[in-house]
Amino acid sequence: MDLYLSATDSISNLKKAIQVQNIAFEEDLRQQSIKQEKEAVILSRRHNLQLAVLAIGILFAVILFLLLSRSVIVSHKLVSFLSILLLLVLFEFVNLLVHPFLESVTHDSPVLMLLALVLIAALLVPLHHRLEKWATHKLVEKNKQVRLRAAKRTIMQLEEGA
Repeated sequence: MDLYLSATDSISNLKKAIQVQNIAFEEDLRQQSIKQEKEAVILSRRHNLQLAVLAIGILFAVILFLLLSRSVIVSHKLVSFLSILLLLVLFEFVNLLVHPFLESVTHDSPVLMLLALVLIAALLVPLHHRLEKWATHKLVEKNKQVRLRAAKRTIMQLEEGA
């Protein structure tokens, strides 16, 4: 009887030890999954913050560009170069925003991703060229007019002073 009780006692102790180990293992897995979720949230937040900073930076650059294009300080060649550069940055930012959506829609299929990106490029490239020509022409002409008016004012002031 004592032998039976000690055997059942050791078996039940062994079962309890195994249960405790299983509970500890499950808790470790749960803690790891919580840690991974927190890291994913932090990465997502960092990514969204970087996109927001990029959007604000691009908006600031466009505003600064528009202000400089009406300035006497900036030449028409610089206005032309900056307009091309800003349009390129703007369209690449749009591509950067669309890319995660395309990944989810195409399920990371390389063929479908290539097809979707080619379609987007087919839409954006002509739009880019039209906007580039329009903006460059308008802003260069405005810049030339501002510089011409400033030169005329300077000549008038020099004639009045003489």
